[in-house]
Amino acid sequence: MSIEFDGSEIREWLKKSRPKRVLIQSPLGLRELAEQIGSMVSREGVDAFISSSPTWGGCDIAIEEARRVGADAIIHIGHAPFLPHVEFSVLYVEARYRDYKPLESLIEPITEALTGYKKVGVGMSVQWLNHLAKFIDDLSSRGYNAVAGEPGGHLIHRGQVLGCDYTSLKRIEHLVDCYVVVGSVFHALGAALISKKPVLMADPHSQKIEWMAERARRILATRYYMIQRFKEARRIAILVSRKPGQYMMGLAQKLKKILNENGREASIIVSDEIMMESIADFTYDAYINTACPRLSIEDQARFSKPLLLPVEAMVALGKTTWEEVLDKGLILNLTLTVHQSTNL
Repeated sequence: MSIEFDGSEIREWLKKSRPKRVLIQSPLGLRELAEQIGSMVSREGVDAFISSSPTWGGCDIAIEEARRVGADAIIHIGHAPFLPHVEFSVLYVEARYRDYKPLESLIEPITEALTGYKKVGVGMSVQWLNHLAKFIDDLSSRGYNAVAGEPGGHLIHRGQVLGCDYTSLKRIEHLVDCYVVVGSVFHALGAALISKKPVLMADPHSQKIEWMAERARRILATRYYMIQRFKEARRIAILVSRKPGQYMMGLAQKLKKILNENGREASIIVSDEIMMESIADFTYDAYINTACPRLSIEDQARFSKPLLLPVEAMVALGKTTWEEVLDKGLILNLTLTVHQSTNL
């Protein structure tokens, strides 16, 4: 699919920020665009280094890598701005899709799937946001009351969703009967985990649509099982990511204090990438993940021991109930506070 690429924006940013050396980072699938941007930056007389390190989102700005190579600015491809303050000058190239046709071809299957619904909330991954208004118009012309929510949290665009932030959907939850999330299973499944409203995935890449209820049910059953296993754990490690948008040391220290007060031995482990291979030799009974919440959702099967989210740990310790977490859609929140009366 053709990517929108505004070279004038990059040249203007270079003139304004006047970097001497730029580090360019991109996720898999957008490496060719990184090459193109690297060549453009070089033609403007600025040193361009291209990172091949993985990047998982706007939370994952390569600050340490930029420092190591002597860069004084970063071009981050494929994600919208996430961090409110960064010590480096950062240009986000969102790499949006130009062509509406892959999404337009799903309109009829979507409307068939939406039979029985009238009020539809719309969310999209950032790559499809150029087509938000057109998509809403197409649904409206077929008799649906389609709306998109305003941004909040880590979101900066109307109708935007992230795998860890669905504020735009939650803000319109009381107005809609269901959601349509344009993106991958990853984006739509997250929405289904934080809302009781039905969620329909529409993936223009695979040309598939799918209701997320059954996937969400299986995930939540696994999460509850892991909570029960965690209750037997006595030695627990709290995982902290060094990534700028995931670094939650304050939360980790609060968790350690709570665990100690509840008779558990707790340690804090710090890493850039949270992987089973990097912690396999440890002998802890269970882990609490304070990094990307989707690690506990998508990667739990790769970990031989429970990898709970903070609010799940509070359930295991009896500080709140599983029903309340689900009712309030807080499973992906990196928080300890579920309601004001929780004594934490």
